Amino acid sequence: MPDRFTIAKLIQCSELELKVLAGQKGLDRQIHSVQSNRPGLALCGHFDSFGYDRIQIFGKGEVSYLHQLSTTERHWILSRLFSYQIPCLVFTTNLTPSPEIVSLSHERQIPLLQTEHDSSTFTNFLLHFLENEFGPTEFIHGNLVDVYGLGVLILGPSGIGKSEASLELLRKGHRLIADDTVLLKKVSEHRVFGIRPNPLKHYMEIRGLGIIDVVSLFGITAIGNRKQVELVVSLETWNKNKVYERTGLEEQHYQFHKELIPKVILPVAPGRNISNLIETATANLWSKKMGVNAPEELNKTLTNMMNDDEKQDHIESWQHQALLFSPN
Repeated sequence: MPDRFTIAKLIQCSELELKVLAGQKGLDRQIHSVQSNRPGLALCGHFDSFGYDRIQIFGKGEVSYLHQLSTTERHWILSRLFSYQIPCLVFTTNLTPSPEIVSLSHERQIPLLQTEHDSSTFTNFLLHFLENEFGPTEFIHGNLVDVYGLGVLILGPSGIGKSEASLELLRKGHRLIADDTVLLKKVSEHRVFGIRPNPLKHYMEIRGLGIIDVVSLFGITAIGNRKQVELVVSLETWNKNKVYERTGLEEQHYQFHKELIPKVILPVAPGRNISNLIETATANLWSKKMGVNAPEELNKTLTNMMNDDEKQDHIESWQHQALLFSPN
């Protein structure tokens, strides 16, 4: 979460199309939550559990309700509303706030904003924008490649072959997002994005070759700026004393700020084509997303076969005993 994310920074987002109507002195107010609030209950006088620390969105319903109130009721409600430390108020669909709201906005130095978006559209845009701004970030050493439409984060010690594997994936038609350094950002629950740091652009470092320009060699479609990370591939030197996963029944995960991402460990050894293995791991993840889990299906088939064999053994044993004790 940014140390200081203010209303002044919020209105710089062109997608939100915000205009300042009043309360300009409060543009340095900070935003502390990615959630917004529709103050319907508060306008009815119910301020228990009022989400005052969120951006308040006024749509047609809120404005229409305020117009129906008497002058005394409206004054009491608005005075109570503006007594809280609200980050700002946003009137959607280019709705015009009443003079009393404008006056209170100036008096309490609470920014009053307006957008041409309807309430639903603006709320979605706002949530997406704030999630990107407030999400925890971290720079990590690794490569990010778009393989079959899934973001694959390749990790491993320096010199293990991350860039070489990424280069081979590029030659097979996949897309490079970032080489050597990846900025990870959690933008919402269950979503972690990998972003290419701007200074690095579309270059790769290959030991023995030096710096190469991906766009010049493979075309503009071979690169991307960001991608959701849905699989982590960890490369490590083959250790003959280590027991590696053989069945795939035990799933491993990479944790980023409490978010768990599927992970596979690939031991690197002569003769093992890492790019092929990464493609297979990605295709296998797609298969699981579509409801096909090969290890579980094989395990279920073998278990059923064993149960059938046990049943047959019981039947044969019962028949044998029946023959022994049957009268001649």
